[in-house]
Amino acid sequence: MTLKDIAKEAGVSISTVSRVINNKGSNAASKHTQDKIWSIVRKNGYIPNAAARILKNGSPVPDQSAPSYSIDCIYGDHSRTDVSPLYQELERAIEQIALRQKCTVRRSFFLEEFSFPPTPPKTQKNNADGAVLFGKRCLTQRQLELLEATYRHLVYIGINPLDLKCDQVICNGYHASVTAVKYLYRLKHKKIGYLGEQKENSCFQGYKQALKELNLPFHITNTVNVKQTIEGGYHGTRLLMERGVDITAILCADDLTAIGAMQCYREYKQKIPKDISVIGIGDIPHAQRTAPMLTTIHVPIEELANIALKVLLDRIQGGHKLELKVELPHYIAKRNSCARLSR
Repeated sequence: MTLKDIAKEAGVSISTVSRVINNKGSNAASKHTQDKIWSIVRKNGYIPNAAARILKNGSPVPDQSAPSYSIDCIYGDHSRTDVSPLYQELERAIEQIALRQKCTVRRSFFLEEFSFPPTPPKTQKNNADGAVLFGKRCLTQRQLELLEATYRHLVYIGINPLDLKCDQVICNGYHASVTAVKYLYRLKHKKIGYLGEQKENSCFQGYKQALKELNLPFHITNTVNVKQTIEGGYHGTRLLMERGVDITAILCADDLTAIGAMQCYREYKQKIPKDISVIGIGDIPHAQRTAPMLTTIHVPIEELANIALKVLLDRIQGGHKLELKVELPHYIAKRNSCARLSR
């Protein structure tokens, strides 16, 4: 299959297909078009002609006998309606990097689609060589062992570190939350709320730890345990407003929750950031399209995907035996939803 074939089946131009497959950003085409193109790529096991691409750039031709591997992606979320855009971006990055490594991402599953003992959903004759596990959910050692019975080679990627024996590439949500709270504190905020999941959630744990380190009181009434979605952020914020909580800033466990919170505050005629500062975690593309633009903790998507795939391929090829845990740094993407407290 060629780019021309993909373009014909998707009903778009060859240049659009090329941008989607090779572009590192998210603006190559609409989300619907990108999903359609990637579905065709997966279905046909498309791998670009690496020799032609390198010759075009004047570099030596690679060894075309190098092995090609197939990879599955598994979401730890419960269903497609729960999937965070952060993990969707990670999967897209994995797909792009895998193409450059002559790998095929066959398909994606949800953890709950597996039976135990595990039988991969829609089982094919040839199992994938390895799998990338995304997720914010807690994974038990038993679930990990059952997954490993299907996939001998696994790498976990996410913001919630797992206390399990498996390869992990993470941007630690615990430390990201500590950074976010301390940033708000430097802006003179001492009454800081929290929106997001709480049970076994590293972001919530980091929020509480940061308050403790700053000698700020923790009030459970200043927090709401909600699904990390726009709707969850909206309804959680409305509950805080109905409680009449006394906060000047709020940390949201992800950007979707923050976007929902901002919508609710606007409906309640609260000005952001004059009346309330809002900060998220993830730095998904939509974070720059809010009004005002969302201040958030940047999670390095491409770097996480790149290193996770390298770790997985090295594991497949027998390059390492011990479990690797790689933690990548984050930084604050300072925008317009946070401001120094003036009262």
